[in-house]
Amino acid sequence: MKHLLEDLFSERHRLTARRRAMTVLHEVCRNHERLNLFADGAPREMPSILLDVDEDAETVMFDIPPEVEGVQWDRSDPVLAVARYEGVFVGFELDDIETVPWNGTQALRAALPPRVYYLQRRHYFRVPVATGDVSAVVLVRQGAAAINGRCHDISAGGMRVLVNPVAGDFALRSGERLQELRFQLRGTALQTAARIQHVDQPVQLPNGRSLVPLGLEFCDKSFAFDQAVVLYVQQRDRDLLAGRS
Repeated sequence: MKHLLEDLFSERHRLTARRRAMTVLHEVCRNHERLNLFADGAPREMPSILLDVDEDAETVMFDIPPEVEGVQWDRSDPVLAVARYEGVFVGFELDDIETVPWNGTQALRAALPPRVYYLQRRHYFRVPVATGDVSAVVLVRQGAAAINGRCHDISAGGMRVLVNPVAGDFALRSGERLQELRFQLRGTALQTAARIQHVDQPVQLPNGRSLVPLGLEFCDKSFAFDQAVVLYVQQRDRDLLAGRS
């Protein structure tokens, strides 16, 4: 998470158009996207949501997180906020925070963030798969025996798998098109064509066994396939962001 914050809150990811920045804030608020707050002195990130974005008053309202020892919410020093928007990380600083009444309860009010950061890396961000989420992956080759692999991470555009070194057939190579890629994702059977994007150096396991990492690109995806993978990636990413492994 530290690496993410350092990357996200950098000048190259700042939205320079105010209207675009305000649109992102309004959408995060409207969709009730989870905020993860990072405050000095807090042992971990704290969950919240944006309640209101008032451009005229130049303020935002957000929910008070569960009590965390050592964190004072009426504060002048900024708190970093990270959320999701259109499948990528967005971030902004919450400054001049104070507790105020809100709809019969209390909430936190902060100055309207002067800068919004939008991590414009690939749309197909990758997530490591959880144990049991993805079955063995079957790679069906043209003119060679099918091989089994183990999924390491996945995105809407492809996956990385670990396979045994090929013996008795022609070697795996970048650019090779796979007739079919089959696996189960949380019990749902999926298949599509694929292409080997890269073949990495074998990795040695502690038991002495070697596995070859392959980067695979999904090809000719059906709508159902695409939706199933995208939904998994988004849900898995939210779990990881929330600290659920």
